Amino acid sequence: MEIQKNMIDMVNYYLSGGSLARIMCEAGEEAEHRLMGIDLEAARAYRQSIGGVITEGQQLFQVPGFSPRLLGQLTEVLDRLDSDKLKALAPQTTWNNQVDPYVNGPECLGMILEEIKKAQHYIHLSVMLFFNDRSGNLVADELFHALKRGVKVRIMVNYALTALGYENNLAFGHFSKISERLENAGAKLLNTFNSYYTAVEWRVKRKALKQQGVPESILFLQDKVQEDVEITGLNVIDHRKFMVIDGVTSIIGSLNIGDQYTYVTPVQASSSISIEGHLQGIPSKKEEWHDGCFRIRGAAAQPLNAKFHSRWLLLGGDHFDVDDAFYHPNVNYHFGEEECTLFASFPGNPVNLIQQYYLNLITYATEETVIVNPYLIDQEFWDRLGELGPDCSCHLSICNPLKVNDHPTNTAAVRGNMYKPFLNGVSFYDYSFTGRFSHWKITYDHRSRAVFHGSYNINERSACHDFELGMLVKGEAFAARIKSMIDYDLGVSRRITKKSEFFKYPWLHPSTYLNKVTQNYT
Repeated sequence: MEIQKNMIDMVNYYLSGGSLARIMCEAGEEAEHRLMGIDLEAARAYRQSIGGVITEGQQLFQVPGFSPRLLGQLTEVLDRLDSDKLKALAPQTTWNNQVDPYVNGPECLGMILEEIKKAQHYIHLSVMLFFNDRSGNLVADELFHALKRGVKVRIMVNYALTALGYENNLAFGHFSKISERLENAGAKLLNTFNSYYTAVEWRVKRKALKQQGVPESILFLQDKVQEDVEITGLNVIDHRKFMVIDGVTSIIGSLNIGDQYTYVTPVQASSSISIEGHLQGIPSKKEEWHDGCFRIRGAAAQPLNAKFHSRWLLLGGDHFDVDDAFYHPNVNYHFGEEECTLFASFPGNPVNLIQQYYLNLITYATEETVIVNPYLIDQEFWDRLGELGPDCSCHLSICNPLKVNDHPTNTAAVRGNMYKPFLNGVSFYDYSFTGRFSHWKITYDHRSRAVFHGSYNINERSACHDFELGMLVKGEAFAARIKSMIDYDLGVSRRITKKSEFFKYPWLHPSTYLNKVTQNYT
């Protein structure tokens, strides 16, 4: 089974454009030489037809160009490949999870508070922003109570970005008031703003971590971060948003903690539309954002916890054994029917697997495919979308808050790139029609009954300079629930029907140049 898993990791990484030679030298070069017999275009098309990732051994033999002979040759090479590095880079799949979707502040906040209340052993929380406002303090209160009953709590937050507050209110950014209270109660916290070391600092830190037993498969992740900052000079941001509780429950999505995301105000519902008990609607206040998350019960907590563990160690947190029974309990992980695959990307990664997922999703679309994302600024995404013919484009729909947007050049990026895709049949829905901002980041792929959700924005920062996470969930019933939620959003959005709303000649419009200049920095 271990050989099969390593084989799947290798093929998934290779099909996503990852260079095995770059990370594993001679053995990697030999593996790539063996894999040259695979028809990459046909192989990627096949992989997308089953959801965007190979998860089972039998699927390997459906990859065009894969054969028993090639399997034997690759098995020989696998013995010399670093399987731990492959595991750290490639998507990781678990089965028999139970996944429940939550959308809008009241539902998301209520679920998060309830899950913290249930915690018995530990809570690992990683979030970019944790605001000192009403909902932020409600979450802090429950974390405080968890600490008082003996739960171990570790938290990673970007203190510096949180300090900016929002809506011109710096008081909301006083995370120190929350952190001091939690630290005094026994919580351990790290500031993810400091995600990069100077060259000298990293040399010393790396040596110390190595001596403390931190594996090379974790250390080399930070090597890549160091290289990225050295080359680009840009800051890096941990943009991931997830929580692991007791090794069984996990929460992952696109929302931070604070009233913009986890507000308590009831949503506006046009006709009290409810999907399996989940009330649909739009935020009642302009300062509140439409957003969501998944709660997952099952083994999906384990790869998530591994991501937390590696970041925690690299940032200087206390050492713990992520495979210990305390963090990886011996329980029956059969909670439901959903297959969950965790994708991760990081600054300087040899290839961004999440970006490649999005590119393959649109390139090989043959049935209804919907992308909901707040920012559409990644030029590689637009270039690929513009290359697609009508046969593929007619299956694609995009939903974006075109003008009600906190990114100054989102409108320019869309209007400057959407003209040709629109003519070829791509549908565009403007969520701005609601008067609200949607921060929800989710895709729906009808062909494979797959849904992808996480922290990833379709912009240059997520593609190149930020730490991101996303979960690909496969399951017919679950996908149908998500499609109903997305359909509600499309229903309250304005479908653009005139090509004149996009720029036929973007070079004539100054805003397109502003977008190009700022795309790496915002």
